[in-house]
This record gives sequence, C-alpha cells and structure tokens, in this order.
Amino acid sequence: MTTTDPDGAYIGLIGLREGVSLQRYLADLEQAYDDTDREAAMAGSRAVERDAVMYGGAAVLPDVPVTFTPRLRPGTYYLIDFKDVGSPGLADKVRKLRVVGGHGAAAAPRAEAEIVQVQTVDGPRFRAPAQLRAGAAVRVTNHSRQFNEAIFMPVPEGTTRAQVGAFFAAVQGGPAAPYPFIGGPVGMVPLSPGRSTVISAALRPGTYALVTWMTDYRTGRMHAAQGMHEIITVK
Repeated sequence: MTTTDPDGAYIGLIGLREGVSLQRYLADLEQAYDDTDREAAMAGSRAVERDAVMYGGAAVLPDVPVTFTPRLRPGTYYLIDFKDVGSPGLADKVRKLRVVGGHGAAAAPRAEAEIVQVQTVDGPRFRAPAQLRAGAAVRVTNHSRQFNEAIFMPVPEGTTRAQVGAFFAAVQGGPAAPYPFIGGPVGMVPLSPGRSTVISAALRPGTYALVTWMTDYRTGRMHAAQGMHEIITVK
C-alpha cells in the first residue's frame, strides 16, 4: 500500500458479518468516531465490532510504503481509509474487493518477528521484540478483547516508555506532558480479536513507540493510557 496524500492514509480491510449492510457499518463507524459524545462513541465501537471482521490493513505515509498480507476466504471485502471517516461522501470512497477461490489453500505468509496483543489483569498489552530489522516481515496477532492496532510512531533516541505513557495519560486528562513523537504513524490498523496478519514497513532505522490509538469501548479509556505501548529500536 502506498499513498500520495501528504497526511498519509489509514487503510483497513473489513468483511461484513451476515445481514449487515455497508451503509449500516459506515453509520456505526461514524458514531464510533464521534469525539463529542463519549457514550455514543463507545456504543458505536461496540456496534462496529458486531458489524464486521477487521483484517488489519496499513497506516502509510508518502515515503513509507507498507506491505500487508492477510489470509482471506473467498467472499466480499471492503477497503476503507479510516482517515476519511467524518468527511462527506465516505461511502463513495470505499472500494469493494472480491476474493475468489483458487487451486488449494495458499501458504501462510512467513514472518521473522512477532507482535502479539494480549489481555492481562492490568489491561491489553503488546508482546513485542525490543529490536526489529528495517523492512522485516512482522506477524501481528490479536489476543486482546477487542479490535486493536500496532502503530509505529518515531520518537527521539533515548525516549522512555514512561515518557510515552505520560503523554497518553495527559491526553486522558492527566498532568500535561510533552508530545513525544517526531513523525507520523506507520503500521497496522485495527485487527479483530483472534485474527493474525503480516505487515512489512520500510521504516528508517531509529527509535519508535509501538502504540495503539484505540479506546476501550467498555471503559472509554485509551488502551495506550492503560499501558499498551512499547519502545522498539529499528536497525
């Protein structure tokens, strides 16, 4: 996936559950993105999870393409740029993808590293390596309770996990904290629980915060503010 949009793109692949129309899904998605009504947004997020299976996708920047490799059964899927949610004509920007049967099952894509989203007594967390090779194929698996992301945000060398956590705590109304990021998001957009996919991003060597911008639709709190973030060095 690539983009020429200077602000990047947030392209997700979804499959609608039986009986759900695209119009209903998009209406629930718009509600989930409502930043003026927390309760309505939480209800919209729960509806989105009922409406569709999210197969991940790619957050891309103009100079950082991302390869995204899911395994799909034959059927109808949709590509949606989540950055378009809230703008006019969202339905016209959605692209339908029809997957047809082939000759036997495709081999599972290989990966040299694993990022796993897990549920703990303290909330969702990442299980991720401290270092990654630039351009490495990474398998992302969601074992948390709801759809989640695995987004790489560049930070200055020496940035700590505590500094990233302080920023997200500030976003949730805690004490003010500096903005730690020095670039835009690259990585995997929302993936449903129980799903796995492989991504490969042409990240520059450096230090990155691995984060999710998703909110827990049971509590209304950002997962990252509850500790779902890590520091990773890309070599």
